[in-house]
Amino acid sequence: MNKRTKPLSLDALFAFADTVEVLDRLPRAGYVMRGVSQPQSVASHNWGVCLWTLLLAERMPERGSLDMRKALTMATLHEVGEARLMDIPHPTRLVLGAQVVSDAERKIVRSILRDMPAAWLAAWEEFEDAKTLEARMVKAADKLELMHRILMYEKFHNGRLDEFWTWEKNFRWEGIPAARALFNAMKRRHRANGRKRTSTSMPRSRSL
Repeated sequence: MNKRTKPLSLDALFAFADTVEVLDRLPRAGYVMRGVSQPQSVASHNWGVCLWTLLLAERMPERGSLDMRKALTMATLHEVGEARLMDIPHPTRLVLGAQVVSDAERKIVRSILRDMPAAWLAAWEEFEDAKTLEARMVKAADKLELMHRILMYEKFHNGRLDEFWTWEKNFRWEGIPAARALFNAMKRRHRANGRKRTSTSMPRSRSL
């Protein structure tokens, strides 16, 4: 049996699973900073990106030719570096510099995936490069999951989240019209939520 077709060893399997398990307990830092109670974990975000990858693919005319196994591998692993790097909030990233964070993350991911199938690291690096249609689709799904999560927090009045709607980078549709349409639909829902909050907060008139 050649190396390419060997099954993953139990030692490598459990070492990887043990390393990334922390993502289930690691909260998303941006939500913590904005007063969200019981903030989403990084693992939950990963699941959401997988879901939005599937949903977005179903809205795309290229859906029949997409490599969904590769796309879902990207979605599953795109935050794997945070198992050691943690979830760095945006203000901290600005101080450290994007290149410093990117270099550190790449080094960590290569270490975590060292004994995993080579296709896993290749998928992660393809996602980071964001040149293929599958990579751009997962990049868009990453932001779609974010903004849908914001919609859900707003629905239950959880946190101070208005600034998420003013930052254009949260709506990167990656040249995929179906993604842009979904972002526009979310913006409409956000505006509708705002109107509902306004109407429910207005004092009721008293009859004399």
